[in-house]
Amino acid sequence: MTHELTPSTSAIFIGQETSRDKGNKAYVQGIPTYDEAALLAALTVLEGPASGDGSQPAPLPGLFADPAALAAAGPAELENLLTDADWTSFVSARDLLPLRARLTALERDHGLTSAHRLATNRIRVRGTMLSRPYGHRSEITALALSPSGTHLVTGDWGEGESGTAQVWEVATGRCVNVLKWIDGGVGWDGYARTMQWSSDGLHLGMAFRTNAIGVWDPFGESSEPRAEAQVTNGASRPPAWALHPDGRSAFVETGNKDSVGVHGCLAPLEHGKLFWLAEEAEMPHEYILAKGPIPASVQDCGEELWVDWSPVWSPDGSRLYVANRSEAFVVDVATGAPLWCTRVDWLAEWSPDGRYLAHVHRGRLHFRDAATGRPAADPAPTAGSRWNFSLHWGMRGDTARLAAVLSEKAAEPGVEVYGDGRLSHRLAVTPAETALARENKDFAVWAWAPSGDRGAVLTAAGDIEVWSLGDSEPRRLHKLAAPAGTQGVLWGADDVIVAVGEKVLRFLRADNGETVGDYTFLRDADAELPLHGDYVYDHFDGRILALDDHTWCLPVEPDMAIAPPERRADVEAHLAWIVDRRFAWPLHWGRFDIWPDAQTAVANLRTTSPDTGELRQAVRETAG
Repeated sequence: MTHELTPSTSAIFIGQETSRDKGNKAYVQGIPTYDEAALLAALTVLEGPASGDGSQPAPLPGLFADPAALAAAGPAELENLLTDADWTSFVSARDLLPLRARLTALERDHGLTSAHRLATNRIRVRGTMLSRPYGHRSEITALALSPSGTHLVTGDWGEGESGTAQVWEVATGRCVNVLKWIDGGVGWDGYARTMQWSSDGLHLGMAFRTNAIGVWDPFGESSEPRAEAQVTNGASRPPAWALHPDGRSAFVETGNKDSVGVHGCLAPLEHGKLFWLAEEAEMPHEYILAKGPIPASVQDCGEELWVDWSPVWSPDGSRLYVANRSEAFVVDVATGAPLWCTRVDWLAEWSPDGRYLAHVHRGRLHFRDAATGRPAADPAPTAGSRWNFSLHWGMRGDTARLAAVLSEKAAEPGVEVYGDGRLSHRLAVTPAETALARENKDFAVWAWAPSGDRGAVLTAAGDIEVWSLGDSEPRRLHKLAAPAGTQGVLWGADDVIVAVGEKVLRFLRADNGETVGDYTFLRDADAELPLHGDYVYDHFDGRILALDDHTWCLPVEPDMAIAPPERRADVEAHLAWIVDRRFAWPLHWGRFDIWPDAQTAVANLRTTSPDTGELRQAVRETAG
């Protein structure tokens, strides 16, 4: 570990809590930077599987290319470097992001070069697939941003008996994975946090099949969960639950035989299926929170502490933070004992560092120490109610910052910004209606920048305002164009803001408003499909996409699409080659053919695949 950038520094791995400034400094100095998830994934790949006979793992492979040379090379030097590189040592989790960043900068300064073509050919030989951005078959009901901000997952109920989860790379605005046929659909309308990431971003928890909880590999292929738990009494809604930071277990609210104490169990989610009624289990039980006398300091909240809304874990996984419509309390997981409790009026949120609770009670905004429950700052008067008020925590270094949003329904709309419980700014803006007044509770009208020095707010006018919230007076920096139907805003990695609604998703650069990706779901084009009959529905279902209300595009693996050739820019704005179901690679860096119809496409086939075989058969039968 290093705290300084030195001439010998060849690469940096930046944790999610490290400031954005350090990453920018490394980038400026030409040092490749990676996130935590990339480090963990790279180590897994590099260490390799155990031999099984007690011997040591195989030696670590060398670097694919010298990072410093890669960062500094011009067009000709970069082509030579990539030609001589050891591509057998290329590890996408370690090497793809800095290579893509270098090629992006090269294109900006010199246009497309032979280095782009060479790198694309090398990466495609290693295995890629075309992205499938339109996997959703019904409105988005759930979403979650990964802890590092690099990936967004969206989920739907689907049609009939199954739903879909789509994973998006935020920096590129491209769909990198689709988990189809999720039993019973994902999430539930009106319930928040039905999709949750582990702290390392390598495990994805989802509420599905009404009241089951499961864990998936977000970058895997299987629609089946690695493990699942269905431990409620069969309620017709998702339970309150929280995925453990390590992604290998979850707290699930249950009905218990003993009415005293906190109701819930710690369900293991390593593998397999757990299906039982916690309320019928004999106590004590290894999964169910232990029961004991309620401390006197907690008894004001009653002897039954129900978990009605999704709790959160403390960062170290030792405590559960619970906030309901009437009370907030902290549970010591090892003993099952509530440590303290306080009354709240619907609105309560825990800071991401686990240090504070912010809540509203009797018309005042309170800040409490999460360890003790004692006041951390003087209460502040507020005119907000659950229908026009929302609370949003962020971090600026070690300082927890709260944005208290008064929506357009409030008597005095605006955003109040608090640092460690003290009011620092009030923004003159009219925010859109808050989540509690809408059906989908995952859509928030405020988002903090990962650095905590800026914020984005969805306004009542339907645009997104970006504000500077550094040490000086707050400044409105600019407005971003949100698509019609936007209900929430997120701020991910690489300074990309995401506007999201039930049928829309738009990725925007925070600094200049450039659109990185733009999608409208459940849209049909009023034109004839490129293919007809069973060939579309049996083989290309979920992949054909509408470029607009009048134009279809049919992607065909591995390197072509059927669409109007003059719409190439629109095709490339929707699609990409996907590496390891995690990273996107631009189509225009390689050869990607676009043909006006299926017959022309078949006549010009360069490669073979199951897709091209189906296409050839469709054309043959249509002609004959």
